[in-house]
Amino acid sequence: MSGVIARDEAQHLRSALSEVLRASPELPAVALAAFGRLVDVLESSADAVVFPADATVSTQQAAALLGVSRMTVVRLIDRGELSAEGGAVHRRIFVSELARYQAESSRRRRTAMVELVDDISEGMPPDQVIATR
Repeated sequence: MSGVIARDEAQHLRSALSEVLRASPELPAVALAAFGRLVDVLESSADAVVFPADATVSTQQAAALLGVSRMTVVRLIDRGELSAEGGAVHRRIFVSELARYQAESSRRRRTAMVELVDDISEGMPPDQVIATR
């Protein structure tokens, strides 16, 4: 996947951040680390969204951020996979909850892929059906 900024631009930004850190040791390291992470994301991704951790979004906004439909987000809330505040109509979801769900979902996918790879042996014919359930 192509990023918003090129590799050499990202390296230039990282160097500038390092210079700022050396020139101003009183700056919080956490802030500079956040800027470094932002450079990493811009280099590796076509887009980036930055929210305060305590910000909330609507189910429609959450769906756009997760890349799913609004009804899928509603189902995730109803099943308890995502927590939300508010009533049945005007639900708000913490951005930190979306990040938690994305990390958990990614972990589940990686685990499933590892299990699938473990089921495949080198001697297995390419047309053999692999039981997934």
